[in-house]
Order: sequence, then structure tokens, then C-alpha cells
Amino acid sequence: MLMNKGFHGLTTSIFGAIVAMLSFFTVSAHAVECEPQWHNSLSLNEGRLTLVQGKQEFIVDAEGRMFFDVHKVALSPKQTQLLSDYYELLDNDLPYLLSHSQRIDKQVCDFVSLRIEQEQQLQDAIPALKNWRSVTLN
Repeated sequence: MLMNKGFHGLTTSIFGAIVAMLSFFTVSAHAVECEPQWHNSLSLNEGRLTLVQGKQEFIVDAEGRMFFDVHKVALSPKQTQLLSDYYELLDNDLPYLLSHSQRIDKQVCDFVSLRIEQEQQLQDAIPALKNWRSVTLN
């Protein structure tokens, strides 16, 4: 009888270890929600969003006005709205992304997906930004 309890305890311990390992591998497999690849440079400082691509630098303000160097870029109301929306998105997501730069979670992936979607709209609508992207997903 004592031997049976020992065998049962050993079986339970082995089973527990297997469950723990499977749980670890499941958590590890889901730990990385997405794999963002960062491109170009952007910053948000004192109400100015700066987009740098190579030697080109664009400044966007919260109202969606865009400047190339010191020159205001002529935009349609639709283009201005797209830039205003993009500014708002970055104003919301940058603090979170910067604070989670070492840990990619679902919210980071959601922000990245929204950013990619808005950047595609910018590329389609504004010729000066046709090659602009700050992030892609692998």
C-alpha cells in the first residue's frame, strides 16, 4: 500500500511537471504578439510631429498642417484631416510604445496595426509622403 502511494505521488509529480512545461511553452509561444520593424524617424515634441525620412524632414501640427523645412505644404481638407488623425494617433500611442519598447504586448501590436493603416492612407493621399512609413510587421 505504501509503495502504491509512492508511485501515485511520483506519477502526480511527473504529470504536474509536464503540465507546467506545457504551460510555459504555451505562454512563451504567445509572449510575442507581433514583430514590429521600425523605419525612419519620428518625434513628437512641443506640439510638433517631426517625420524624418533620409534627408527629408516634415513637420506636422495637431491641426494637420504640414511643413517641409519652413515651407507650408498646400493640402486639401481631406489631406489635412488625415494628418490631423495621424498626429492624434501618435500623440496617443507614442507614450505607451516608448514605455513598452522592451515588451511587445497586444496593445503595442494594436497601436502598430492602426499606425500602418493610417500611414497607408497618408501614402495614398499625399504625394510627398508616398514612401513614408514608421513601422511594418513581420
